[in-house]
Amino acid sequence: MSSIGQQVKQTLAETAGAAHVDPRVVQRSSVFMQTNEGPAAICARITGVKEERAKDDAPYFTNNEGIPLPTPNYTLNVGGIPVVSDIFLFQKQQHFNRSKTLERMVHPCGSGAFGYFECTNDMGHLTKASIFASAGKKTPVFTRFSTVTYGREFPDEGRNPRGFATKFYSEDGNYDIVGLNWPIFFLRDPMKGPDNIRSQQRNPQNFMIDYDSWFDYLACNPESMHAGLMLMSDHGTPVGWRFMNGYGCHTFKWVNKDGKAVYIKYHFMNETPNKNFTWEEAVKMCGEDPDFSKRDLWAHIEKGGEAAWKLHVQTMDPNEAATLDFDPFDVTKVWPRKRFPLQEVGRLVLNRNPEDYHRDVEQAAFSPGSMIPGIEPSPDMLLQWRCFFYRDAQYHRLGINLHQIPVNCPFMAGSYSSLNFAGALRSDANTGMNPHYSQNSYDTPKFRPDTDHHPMEVGDNILSRKGHFLHEGKASEYDQVRELYQRVMSQQERANTHKNTAVVLKLTEPRIQKKYLVQCCAVDPAYAQGIYDLLPSPEFSMGEVKESAKEAHLVGLEQKYASTTRPGGKCLKYST
Repeated sequence: MSSIGQQVKQTLAETAGAAHVDPRVVQRSSVFMQTNEGPAAICARITGVKEERAKDDAPYFTNNEGIPLPTPNYTLNVGGIPVVSDIFLFQKQQHFNRSKTLERMVHPCGSGAFGYFECTNDMGHLTKASIFASAGKKTPVFTRFSTVTYGREFPDEGRNPRGFATKFYSEDGNYDIVGLNWPIFFLRDPMKGPDNIRSQQRNPQNFMIDYDSWFDYLACNPESMHAGLMLMSDHGTPVGWRFMNGYGCHTFKWVNKDGKAVYIKYHFMNETPNKNFTWEEAVKMCGEDPDFSKRDLWAHIEKGGEAAWKLHVQTMDPNEAATLDFDPFDVTKVWPRKRFPLQEVGRLVLNRNPEDYHRDVEQAAFSPGSMIPGIEPSPDMLLQWRCFFYRDAQYHRLGINLHQIPVNCPFMAGSYSSLNFAGALRSDANTGMNPHYSQNSYDTPKFRPDTDHHPMEVGDNILSRKGHFLHEGKASEYDQVRELYQRVMSQQERANTHKNTAVVLKLTEPRIQKKYLVQCCAVDPAYAQGIYDLLPSPEFSMGEVKESAKEAHLVGLEQKYASTTRPGGKCLKYST
């Protein structure tokens, strides 16, 4: 620092707190900087857009009101009895008692990193989304990885799906892709969502992992067998976060500047070979290092390494959707790559660790509904519902002003003037001196009709609970999972899946074992047989399993609500 700079800093330090002096220059150099810089400046720093590091060179420790602490070791007391007038002790204990936010209902155990997305192929002919519309464009990002159903203190190498959520900080606002390390999910109707999650959480009576509920849910929901096979394979125990792929899972819609739409699926393909733990390796790692996945990513980046994925999309003409022999909007199904090949879009690179886990990771909030212009939802029923309930869950956990938390701040947005005001902990300009209603007669920010959603035709115009799923109640429900088991998996991967399944299925009731193997048999009799042979003294025969498997696709079907139409999806032009 120059001598002039030192003099300025000394002068500010000597006069900080005087009525006529703004003390924030000094405070910005301390942990108090968050209040003074605001979330946008902090997010610019932690994402690397503004190259600097946080520091704390405040000379003294204080309480929350900035009052200096006299000692860290001794309580104010009378004859050895603590007194309520010790404001430092009381605040320290009160803050500690309230220092944890609500745990996420799903994906509580995780970690993340900052970095950038670089568009490598111009996709402007397919979407007007700025992050994908021109080759060479870089966008700051934050990605959070997680397990799904266990608590935040649970070993992160436990058998579970893995969350793979990325926030793109674009000039059109924040865009979230909230996916998994698998391209499919367990269910397609949102009514089943809470039940699916509860079936993989702890038993409410004894708080133990409940394999009866695991396999009972899968056995009662044939559409879950695709994800169920992934769960029980070695894909259920990837080697940390760095050696797995990521997928958007759902079908999304891209719209270009001319109003033409295509349907797409996202694939984040790992630039290093995928690695999975075997059952024995995962169990060993859970005991040796319960934080293996978190530690591996952190240490790799701290040493100067990068974690990188190539983003690809599959594209589909909307007019093609209704002619296919599979449902392109069913999140329990994939799009065959031979018919819909991958097209490279860009690279996701993670190269910066968070400054503070609580602020930057624990309070990160993602929602599939955060879509920038050029990206819209498809008729996927689960996606449509996730657009609402993810944001609602985050509001419950973090409050309605979660956008003021730096990691959630749309700091790159070219324009920001929200019509949502007040609420707990609101600390920005709130109305910004503008009228807090619209429309109005004043010179206030305008609107962007060009960002409105592209019209889309739905399956029918009848209000009912009838399903809109092509494979519901049909043997074709198992076509894709059969392809995965028979053709995609190697012989060793199938053998590992049999063993992984039998190890925990043997802990369940015999009737649950049989029901689950019925579903496996509907996929492939060899799948069920491979597990059956590893069960100690099963109380039923494979002959019984094979007989019941003839109608496995009808399990759970309520004829009154059975699907009669497809979900639609034809894209329409705006009327002129």
